[in-house]
Amino acid sequence: MNDFTHFIGIDWSGARGRRHPGIRIAVCAAGAGAPRLVMPPSGMKNWSRTEVQHWIADGMGLTDSDRALVGIDSAFALPHADKGLYFPDFANDPDAIFMWDYIDDHCGTDDDLYGGGFVDAYREHFHLSGGGKGVHYERRLRVTEQISITRKDGPCESVYHLIGPSQVGLSALSTMRMLAFLHFQDDIAVWPFVEPEDERCVLVEIYAARFAGLAGHRGKVRDGETLDTLLAALGSHKTGITGGIADHVSDAMLTAAGLRAIAATQKYWHPDGLSDRVRETEGWIFGIE
Repeated sequence: MNDFTHFIGIDWSGARGRRHPGIRIAVCAAGAGAPRLVMPPSGMKNWSRTEVQHWIADGMGLTDSDRALVGIDSAFALPHADKGLYFPDFANDPDAIFMWDYIDDHCGTDDDLYGGGFVDAYREHFHLSGGGKGVHYERRLRVTEQISITRKDGPCESVYHLIGPSQVGLSALSTMRMLAFLHFQDDIAVWPFVEPEDERCVLVEIYAARFAGLAGHRGKVRDGETLDTLLAALGSHKTGITGGIADHVSDAMLTAAGLRAIAATQKYWHPDGLSDRVRETEGWIFGIE
């Protein structure tokens, strides 16, 4: 696919609360221009998750002739392939799109798409800070995460491991709540669960460390000079930022530029491990072969 006019990187947060300094959004247009940060339309300093949700649904400030590839640094689905199911007590074998609604239904009273309600309902499957390991806890991973680890694209943590700074589970659950809404909006396709056609917005799961790796770097980026070096390696103009920079900002900018660099590369849209069943139940990290 090479008809996207804009590329948007979203560094996400699943933290409790209403406004999140960990959410940062960057956009770059087709070509080689440097990515730029997008501030919340509300005028607030930080984004809320629901504000991101409605910003995407409302067209992201783009024109009717624009088409955007949007990468979110968060898991779009729970592990399934390792056991052939999500949970042993399910009477049927649902797909990921069903699970988005199912998760959202369990979190109805949680503010700003927080995922705590689902964790409470299925706490026996999670390793919780202060709550120990649930009786059914396993450090399960999806196929795309296992491949990422094998290829040394970066470490991946199980969504069920809610301990320490590397935890990703609450981030993933809040993203799935958002997808439950966005999936049913006109002109939005969530890849790979839906094969994009001519939708104006295509959402993909990404791993920001992968784009840094494509630019020859490992680890977080916390200064403008390193960020600009990596952007140049991804075919982008430099931002000119000097001095320290939050890694949430650099992750969003590298994602936007990285998406632009690989969007027309067919192997990323059709990875070898993406079987029909994996597509339906687990999805895939865009950029992982």
